[in-house]
Amino acid sequence: MQRKLIALAALAATVASGATLVTAADKANANNAARGKQLYMATGCYQCHGTRGEGGGNAGPRLAPGPLPYEGFLMQLRKPRQRMPVYTAVVMPDSDVTAIYAYLQGVPQGKPAADIPILKGLSAAGVQP
Repeated sequence: MQRKLIALAALAATVASGATLVTAADKANANNAARGKQLYMATGCYQCHGTRGEGGGNAGPRLAPGPLPYEGFLMQLRKPRQRMPVYTAVVMPDSDVTAIYAYLQGVPQGKPAADIPILKGLSAAGVQP
């Protein structure tokens, strides 16, 4: 009982001070995303999907920002619908897939063209970016 009171008092003091609480889960997810980026590059995902999952051209589709739901992502790796290598659980364990997915989830949304000065200038001149 006394330990719970001490823990609650410490939590209240931390919240009152305005400090940000970084949980073990937050740290684990950040580590997983960093590992996912390494795996994404090492396994060659970037060759078709771009270094940040942007896709395009004749290459693979866009994966980020906002990847498919995890279940669809995993299914596409295990049993691809289009031209794509099959990544079995032997080749890429679920833990690696989860790490790559964490990396793709962390890719930030890009700025809209209207917020990019050089593109805004082109648009004002009647040129379509």
